[in-house]
Amino acid sequence: MFRKVRAALKLIASLFLNLLALPIVLLVVALRPFVLVRFGTLISKRIGHFAADTEAYLCARDRVPIRSRIVDFIGCPEPVCNHQLYKMFRRTIHIAPFWRLWNIIDRACLFFTHTDTHHVKLYDRNEDYKYRIGTEPHLSFTDEERELGWKLLLKMGVPVGSKWVCIHNRDSSYIDKTFGGRSEYHDYRDFSIQSMMLAAEELSRRGYYVFRVGSVVAEKLVSDNPKIIDYASSSFRCDFLDVYLLGNSTFHLGCDSGISCVPMIFRQTVGLTNFSLLSALRYMYSPFIYKRMWHKNKGRFLSMREIFESGLSYANKSYQYKRADVELICNSPQEILDFAVEIEDRLQGRWEENPEDEVLQKQFWNLYRQFVPSAVQGGNDHFRIGAAYLRKHIDLLN
Repeated sequence: MFRKVRAALKLIASLFLNLLALPIVLLVVALRPFVLVRFGTLISKRIGHFAADTEAYLCARDRVPIRSRIVDFIGCPEPVCNHQLYKMFRRTIHIAPFWRLWNIIDRACLFFTHTDTHHVKLYDRNEDYKYRIGTEPHLSFTDEERELGWKLLLKMGVPVGSKWVCIHNRDSSYIDKTFGGRSEYHDYRDFSIQSMMLAAEELSRRGYYVFRVGSVVAEKLVSDNPKIIDYASSSFRCDFLDVYLLGNSTFHLGCDSGISCVPMIFRQTVGLTNFSLLSALRYMYSPFIYKRMWHKNKGRFLSMREIFESGLSYANKSYQYKRADVELICNSPQEILDFAVEIEDRLQGRWEENPEDEVLQKQFWNLYRQFVPSAVQGGNDHFRIGAAYLRKHIDLLN
């Protein structure tokens, strides 16, 4: 009964606000032949959407003809997940105060016009992610920010001019702490930071500092190597350094957690490990390896064709795998090491192409596009499945 009353009150309040905004809606519609006025609010609570979707909006905006007269009123709700990112976006976007006002007008325009003509989509702009390929990032650091970044790095024992790689593992602690309650629905994406230690050690031998990033983590990184720094668990962790480290790394080795979107918008190479949502690869455009799916009843791993035909390529909740009697197997430390070495070798121009690997890549992407025809061309340096991983799991192509 209480829920019904609350829903009714919410509906009445929404109608009342729509009526209050009606004069503005009429003005906006009247101006449409001369200037298109749009309204929207950023998704600012989660760093993945805040970074990737806002950058995708900017990339799409760049493609609008200069002669088009469009004025966007964009608000940014509190709390903001990262204030440094917010500060940098404000240099590129006019973020208007009173975000609730723009949200009310946005909803009223949708209600009275029955179209999204006056709505700025700032959430799940997945199809626009591809526009970042071959373009320059919209965000950049000021000279003062670069100086501050190096001062903080010196305090951490990192000499000026050093190069680094960021690593990150997904666990449930961030969602649980930030949004309250126990959130099991995405546990299928979790894996241990210790599985990345072989890769971290090799990267440190190749001259890199390795920063484990993240704002809230479940387990500490265990290492006595001074070049491997558990920044996420340190007293140095802050919004500024989060973005500075990710935006200036040589590359990022992580997963499909939201923090990986930050280096993406700075056009850094992002290697995705422990990926599972195969249908979403068409939005990522990054080198990757993913979790194998072990079917308990069949007693074997599923092929990529079986994953798509069973619908598991779209499974984005933990219970969907349990219901399908499937266990997701995390990437091994050796698989992550091989993947990291391939990325670094390619970036440094040391990678030697293997004709067999290229044949397997072509087979993988031809099979993938049978199920996802809209996928961009895969198999290039920026968007490919790890070579050693595919050699090891050639049964994926069955």
